[in-house]
Amino acid sequence: MRKSGFFPRLALVNLLRNGRYYGPYLLSCGSTAAMFYILRYLTVSDIVASVRGAGYLQSLMYLGCIVVALFSAVLLLYANSFVMKRRQRELGLYNILGLEKRHIALLCFWETLYCALAAILGGLAVGILFSKLTLLLLLQLSRLPVEFGFEISVEGMVSTTSLFTVLFALTLVCNLVRIGRARPVELLHSESAGEREPKTRRLLVVLGLLTMGGGYFLSWKVQQPLEALAFFFLAVVLVMIGTYCLFTAGSVAVLKALRSNPGYYYQTRHFTAVAGLLHRMKQNAVGLANICILSTMVLVTVSTTVSLYQSCEETLNQMFPFDIQVVQSLSGYGEDVVLPASEEVRAKVEENLAASGRTASHFGWLNLAEDWCGYSGNTFQWETDPKVHLQLVTAEDYTRCTDQEITLEAGQVLAYTEGLDLPDTFYIGSLPFRIAQRLETDLPMNGSAFVTNETASVTLVVADRAVLDEIMAQPGRDVFSKQFLIQMNVDGTDEEKRSLAWDILSGVPGEGVAVNSRQDNTLDLYTMYGGFLFLGIFLGLLFLLATALIIYYKQISEGYEDQRRYRILRQGGMTDREIRASIQTQILLVFFLPLCMAGIHTAAAYPMVSKLLKLFQLTSTGRYALCAAGTLAVFCAVYALVYGLTARAYRRIVA
Repeated sequence: MRKSGFFPRLALVNLLRNGRYYGPYLLSCGSTAAMFYILRYLTVSDIVASVRGAGYLQSLMYLGCIVVALFSAVLLLYANSFVMKRRQRELGLYNILGLEKRHIALLCFWETLYCALAAILGGLAVGILFSKLTLLLLLQLSRLPVEFGFEISVEGMVSTTSLFTVLFALTLVCNLVRIGRARPVELLHSESAGEREPKTRRLLVVLGLLTMGGGYFLSWKVQQPLEALAFFFLAVVLVMIGTYCLFTAGSVAVLKALRSNPGYYYQTRHFTAVAGLLHRMKQNAVGLANICILSTMVLVTVSTTVSLYQSCEETLNQMFPFDIQVVQSLSGYGEDVVLPASEEVRAKVEENLAASGRTASHFGWLNLAEDWCGYSGNTFQWETDPKVHLQLVTAEDYTRCTDQEITLEAGQVLAYTEGLDLPDTFYIGSLPFRIAQRLETDLPMNGSAFVTNETASVTLVVADRAVLDEIMAQPGRDVFSKQFLIQMNVDGTDEEKRSLAWDILSGVPGEGVAVNSRQDNTLDLYTMYGGFLFLGIFLGLLFLLATALIIYYKQISEGYEDQRRYRILRQGGMTDREIRASIQTQILLVFFLPLCMAGIHTAAAYPMVSKLLKLFQLTSTGRYALCAAGTLAVFCAVYALVYGLTARAYRRIVA
């Protein structure tokens, strides 16, 4: 006992002998350590810091570090709890053979130390090896220039080592507390202790239905993107509570209902499976609920980030229909600010265009008046709640910018509406107007107003400047926001177009002038959405790893608990074919119930998530639906692969 090498050698032998438990445990710990190092490396990398949009990327990677750290704590504690539960009989035997609890505690210390060294060193090695590859993937998704060179993040290594040292120390404390409280006889006979048939807890079933229904109702009820953002986490918590309640109590009710059906229950393949699951559902329920929730997280995380990334070009076309747009604000400044004349701004822009050698395939300008106002009955007014974004432009400017020749009388307008059913005849204040033609598309302008379900956007093309001035002179409103806009599409490369935009911005005199460049904003948008996609894939892999680990441990646990039962059934005359059929029924019930529920959760989250995506200018909900369906199909294939591998391990144990 006093030999210094006895407990280290015994701990190493124990780890090797229990490789079936510790192998997946160390693989999971090492994988999460590698993921954390990679994200930490990307957060502090000089290469990432040197590219455009580094603020976006580093903020997203830092958020990923927090998620991985929290999730690693949950995963390690769960896996450690399973491993120690399977080893209770072994630890009890050590105690019976003469080892005191302090000796067993020392043994646990060495086992934890070996596990920590293997997981941390292995995770750092894998993380360093794949850090450059993930950096290249991130830059490729963000459409940023690839940076050559290789670097090792000392800060990332220190952070990873510190985090997982604390986590393994926490698992050691939990193990020591468990050993200190347990009695040797209880440990020795822990595996033979059965469970009583659980009671049907109707109150818990009702609570689960109410909370899950509440989460689904919130997803269906919210109409505004900002409202969806406010209630999203509440809906998630309600659905999680409902999932745990229904898997805990609802699954028992379902199994008892199957048992009460003679046509189903009194079949060889169903009888044993249903009876066995019913007596173990108390310990199964939490694991099944965890699998369901993790599967839902994979589906929602990956499908949303993929749909966002695929919509980049569509979003750019909506927000920036022109290569360059010059916006001169003509209001909102004090009397001491002298703004340049619109003709002066246009002349300077044309001068910069000519000096750059670029040719404009489209060059138009217009004066735009806009304001937020109320709408009641058939009248736009400013005394009510302003929920309508009203834009006004003259027929002359509309013709110049769209190349569509139009002629309007004083009381006629062309109208484009979004979110408002405008009648053919309406009023702006006291002025009557009649719609001569309804436009199918809005005016092409960079950075159009964001419209929610409670707001609307209306664009009106009026006859001439006199009508426009008369509208802006309506009582109840001091001044409209007035802008002078120049829009152009030019030839050349993206870099040449971007350079022209910067030349215009620096060359136009005076204040109140801004320049929007599609090519400039393309870099920012792809940087942000590429970072989202990278983080979504990364976290999806983490959740998938946790799902596979829980499934594997669950199958191993089920296998050892069923081993003795099926041995008795064989002795009672049950054939191998009947046993295989019973095993198949049990595995299918356990495996695919969480997957089906995850699919239902994902479908129920669709209305709320589609509203959230509107905050990122993704208005095509069909795209998200297709991405969600594709993600579900891929996940089902991976899930089936995990099912096949773990089911094989289960069959080997019970055979």
